[in-house]
Amino acid sequence: MTDTTYLLDESLSKLAIIRDIEKRQADHGAEAESPEQLEETTRRLQEAERMARSFVSLAHETVHMLAYLSKLVPRPFQAGEVVDRLASMLNYNLKQLAGPKCSNLRVRDMKARFSFSPRVLLSEITSVYIHLGLYSTDAHEAVDKFVTAVVNDDRSYSVGLFQEAYTILERRSLKDAHSLEQLLEFAAKCKDAKVDSKVIDYLESVAPDEYLDPLLASLISDPVRLPTSGNIMDLSAIKGQLLSDPRDPFNRAPLTIDMLEPMPELKAEISKWRAEKIAEYQSK
Repeated sequence: MTDTTYLLDESLSKLAIIRDIEKRQADHGAEAESPEQLEETTRRLQEAERMARSFVSLAHETVHMLAYLSKLVPRPFQAGEVVDRLASMLNYNLKQLAGPKCSNLRVRDMKARFSFSPRVLLSEITSVYIHLGLYSTDAHEAVDKFVTAVVNDDRSYSVGLFQEAYTILERRSLKDAHSLEQLLEFAAKCKDAKVDSKVIDYLESVAPDEYLDPLLASLISDPVRLPTSGNIMDLSAIKGQLLSDPRDPFNRAPLTIDMLEPMPELKAEISKWRAEKIAEYQSK
């Protein structure tokens, strides 16, 4: 996930440099620069072109593999410890490819020069949303987690981006009619889930401190005790933390997932409180 964002960011930044240099040269001509400036501009352009070719190739390969694996084995991508980061990455790149600044991606002969096809990237990224965000026979909870993660990304999420993506994909015939219908179905699920997120905001605003994850300040759904510090966290939150750093975040003591202690009584208590508060909120 980190690699995908990095590769696309670097690809787009290098293409932006190329676009700016070539536009400036087209507008003013090479004679507008001194020999020294022209030499420096040529060096920057050649370096950006070389790096763009490398980053673009890797970005396409990485996104293609993500689309393939998310269809073949969706569950690992819907797991609590990775789903928030994955959703943020997808939303950020959807915004780059279908958002208001997507026209900035255009570079002269970009397909021939760099094998860069933003529409193909857009098609494959939207495929990931479809693979992970629509129900299969036995994955309702996992799908709901993914949808919630998508709409809770305040930095990049916008339901309008899916309509923009749909328009681009339909106009360029990049997806068949069934896949386009699935994309709209996923967008509708996100729109409904965003309304439901208001309930989550309410719950977190009235929850006792012991029901909130101490790192994320989010409502705990599956509490576990960290034996190394005695703190209680949500299982998905601490699993995500331990994937990158196998230490207790409160005292830096070594900690592994198998050491975490489930707290079924507290889980039942929070679940009961949550149901009561939701009923209270909906009755207003």
